[in-house]
Amino acid sequence: MNFNFGEFEALNNLLEVGDAAQEEAAGANIGAVTPASFGAPIKPGAAGRLAAPKGRKDPKAIWDPDEVLNAIDDDVDDGRIRPTYEFLYRQAVGTEDAFLGLSGKDPSSADCEEMILRVELPGTNSMADLDLDVQASNIRLESPIYKLAMYLPHKVNDEKGTAKWDKKKETLSIIMPIVREDPF
Repeated sequence: MNFNFGEFEALNNLLEVGDAAQEEAAGANIGAVTPASFGAPIKPGAAGRLAAPKGRKDPKAIWDPDEVLNAIDDDVDDGRIRPTYEFLYRQAVGTEDAFLGLSGKDPSSADCEEMILRVELPGTNSMADLDLDVQASNIRLESPIYKLAMYLPHKVNDEKGTAKWDKKKETLSIIMPIVREDPF
């Protein structure tokens, strides 16, 4: 296709007129765009109303447990020793698993029901010397000699855990049920 200069000029005029007409029509109907112009329009009488405050579970509590940040502060070095520890995993295995493999469990930690944290605390006399706080995703263990604060590798049910003190080995075993979220 061959175009001459007159055809290009006519096409240019056609496009310029269309853009100018659209800009004039759009500018006449719309005011200035501000942050208040976005969103749903405000209903009359709705301004000034606030949502009703939620009732606290404990009237004497300053904060609800869900308002407190889930963080541990192990940054402060107060001279206490970080004890040695190890994680062990336990799973309930029945005869259908041991002999036939019918339940679909494998020996990996992905199929374990409980996580055991074994902490060696030499020089500690009894469990009364220890302050233990287990949350769903972290744990804090303090004594006059030792301090351990860390995040757990799996979420646990902090309400159903148990702790056992072995006086001969001076070891604390904390058994925590693992909370698995269904991936499907």
